[in-house]
Amino acid sequence: MPELPEVEATRRYLVASGVVEVRITSVTLGWPKAVQGVTSEEFSRRLRGRTILDVRRRAKYLFFPLDVDTLVIHLRMTGSLEVAAPPVPVRSQPTATINLSTGQELRFYDSRRLGKLWLVDDPEPLFASLGPEPLEPSFTLELLKQRIGGRRAPIKPVLLEQRAIAGIGNIYADEILFCAGVHPTRPASELTPNEMERLHGCIVAVLRDATEVLSSIVPVYTLQLEAQHGREELHMPRQEGVPCTRCDTPVQRLVLRGRSAYFCPRCQG
Repeated sequence: MPELPEVEATRRYLVASGVVEVRITSVTLGWPKAVQGVTSEEFSRRLRGRTILDVRRRAKYLFFPLDVDTLVIHLRMTGSLEVAAPPVPVRSQPTATINLSTGQELRFYDSRRLGKLWLVDDPEPLFASLGPEPLEPSFTLELLKQRIGGRRAPIKPVLLEQRAIAGIGNIYADEILFCAGVHPTRPASELTPNEMERLHGCIVAVLRDATEVLSSIVPVYTLQLEAQHGREELHMPRQEGVPCTRCDTPVQRLVLRGRSAYFCPRCQG
């Protein structure tokens, strides 16, 4: 699943591809059910002739302020975006193809058809339940303590709650906890002040560093975290029994609230 680093790297890729200050000439929907809130016909009609003013991110959402309305995309499990001009062939049937006045196409691929598209006058209601952005200067240690410090739930699922902290998904939660040396089942309320400080530093460092790595890969979809290339970028191996990258202890796996958690029983004991 694309998490904050993948989505932010995608945002940078789109800006670098030259889609800002460009007019939308037409829209082709390969999966009309992806459109939320309005009919697919209205979605396509209202986008025609609009100009993309910027590309922004909130948590795992990408949004495109237009001269009228805002386009919002959530990539969900398997979504990715590509900017290409014919005759560059499509990789598969796009969920949506947005044709631009430059002759380029903004292609939204999503093999599992779980991604969503909105066209709204104000995107803020879509983001109302989201927690703070962990890469913003306002994400301080004190703010982290306020958001999760009193929670009795295991720290791994707490990190995944988008209303607590925005943008962290399953893979980076494991990376963050490995960095901080915290076991995924530790109740958030039982973290010591030193552990909370390490956790805060690791949230920022892991997400920042992953974003920089991914931003060097163009286009972003060439790095899939569950593929071998992506696994090589991770410090916590996502395979039970393989050696820990820090101490060679076999990695263990458990399931918390339906999600796999990989950890080192020695480094995170």
